[in-house]
Amino acid sequence: MNNVHLLLSLGVGTIFAFLLFFGLYLGLKWEGKKAAFTTILTMWFVYFPLAYLYWPGIDVFAIHFVFYTMTGYGLGIVTNVRSTRMRMEGAETQGGWFHWAPALIVFFFLLLTLQESNLITKSLSHKPGIVAHDFRQKEGQYNAHLRQLKIQKERGWKITGGWDRAPLINESNPFVIKAHDKAGNVISQAQVKATFLSTVNTDKDMYIDLKEGEAGVYSADVTLPLYGVWTILVTVKKGDDLHEIKGQIVVDPEKK
Repeated sequence: MNNVHLLLSLGVGTIFAFLLFFGLYLGLKWEGKKAAFTTILTMWFVYFPLAYLYWPGIDVFAIHFVFYTMTGYGLGIVTNVRSTRMRMEGAETQGGWFHWAPALIVFFFLLLTLQESNLITKSLSHKPGIVAHDFRQKEGQYNAHLRQLKIQKERGWKITGGWDRAPLINESNPFVIKAHDKAGNVISQAQVKATFLSTVNTDKDMYIDLKEGEAGVYSADVTLPLYGVWTILVTVKKGDDLHEIKGQIVVDPEKK
């Protein structure tokens, strides 16, 4: 399931829920509440084992749980109006199947849930390393992050640097990183990458390779296009050793 796009799994599941509900409601002539309850239980019965076997992370699990539950619950609400009128009048009701007011409310919540799923999808596509955005990561990845921190502490590399002054919006400045091992020797011929993650617009996130000038010194000219807080992730890799550091910088909205 990890390879299935979030919106695809939500869409297929929702279509299945609709077909099941109306099969029970129209085909078997069940009441809306009963059909909705059965639909919700069926969706849980199908999805929960899959989620357990292919754990997608609590965020993805939650969005599926809410969406599948709201689909059945919403169909139960909007069809219950018709069933109630049928019982009161003792005959088929005239007019549409759904009352517009509850249908509009359910549609709003489904639309809101769909928007949240889109945000989750975008967040899952912005994972440049173990440390970046760890609050959004899956449990296994976060455990890997903790193991990585322990290894880094034992290794004792010293990764320092950054800008010589706070960056301004749309202004190019050299971003310089110096790498030394535990004994103070320079770490040369390493692969050094810097990731700049915007809290304003993730579409502006940048991934830059830093080039080595003098031994152990890696740099690149960086221009941050948006104001606000940026999360910075620097990874230094040499051979099988990987070292990561993370920080934040605030970019002023205007040049001073």
